[in-house]
Amino acid sequence: MAKPIIGKEIKDVVKLRKLTADELASALNVSKPNIYDIYKRSSIDTGLLERLCKVLDYNFFSRYAAQYRTEKEIELDNYQKEQIKSLERQLKEKDEVYRVLLKQLDK
Repeated sequence: MAKPIIGKEIKDVVKLRKLTADELASALNVSKPNIYDIYKRSSIDTGLLERLCKVLDYNFFSRYAAQYRTEKEIELDNYQKEQIKSLERQLKEKDEVYRVLLKQLDK
């Protein structure tokens, strides 16, 4: 997998939000040249990225979170999926019992 360029991702979201570099610079309280510098970056300070998330109403952090999941998180996720499947099966069984009981009452 190619290493993502955070600056390009930021630029894409800015474009999606239909903001100009001037508007973003003003919202972040930085100069316009700083915005163009951000667009070229392959890495970024988390404090600045947090500010960008707020200004752009976009969670850049979530795009990277999956890469750094721990074994415990994966284990918990799998456990929760199994629990959901089990509950769905129980719900189906309950519905079937309910239908059978309704038929018995109608007789």
